[in-house]
Amino acid sequence: MSEMNFSASKMFGNANRFIEAYHRTLHPLCLETGIPPMALDILLFVANNPENATANDICRCRGLKPGIVSVHVDRLVNCGLLTREEVPGDRRKTLLVCTDKAAGTVAKGREYQHLFAARLLSGLSEDDIAAFRRTLSHIDANIDGIRKSGI
Repeated sequence: MSEMNFSASKMFGNANRFIEAYHRTLHPLCLETGIPPMALDILLFVANNPENATANDICRCRGLKPGIVSVHVDRLVNCGLLTREEVPGDRRKTLLVCTDKAAGTVAKGREYQHLFAARLLSGLSEDDIAAFRRTLSHIDANIDGIRKSGI
């Protein structure tokens, strides 16, 4: 194995920089709609992941604290952008669903997400992108293994 020229702190730092850049990308839409960045992020997560659209799913997938998610979900519900629905067969769970009122914001948000992804990959060849995707797939599997069994 070749010498690894990265550390956990660099990976965490890059993850934080990624989030900052993502929120910077969404900033114009936040200004236009008056929705805070985290609330917009949650709204887009629900729109893009209807199969993982409970508050617990958002916390698990995005690494957010339950109290933060709760505050922003309440805001989005009160603004009429999300509704809460019972999960069929499991009354303990509440499904979050985007309303028709959210459609325009979600569409613009998805445009910004597309621009963000395109900008991240700009200057990379198709081969580079394919190698990156393969690498991420392997890292993802390694993370799952560590979470399950440890090092």
